[in-house]
Amino acid sequence: MAKILRAPKELRRPLDRMNSTLWELCDGSRTFTRICTEMNHLFKEEIAPVIARTAVALSLFQQHNLLLILNEPLDGRWSVGPGIIPENQELADLEEDSIYDIELLSGEQV
Repeated sequence: MAKILRAPKELRRPLDRMNSTLWELCDGSRTFTRICTEMNHLFKEEIAPVIARTAVALSLFQQHNLLLILNEPLDGRWSVGPGIIPENQELADLEEDSIYDIELLSGEQV
């Protein structure tokens, strides 16, 4: 169907600076409360009311299958670090000229 309708092979969803920050904070190490606290600290009145706006943004990420919301800590149940391939997943090698930032963030461990 996508081929017939000439759908794009890649769909990009650019994020504004608040949603980009929220995305970065959603790494499995923070609770909803902690994420709201950090967003409130960074954006102050611009994000008020922080709890409602953060909840809506996370819900949209979840609706687009970009985010899984857990009711308990991730606690290393799966690795969220760069360059880790889950068991039973076969991925083709990237071309050498592909440019991706896969460096660990400050304080991150593989």
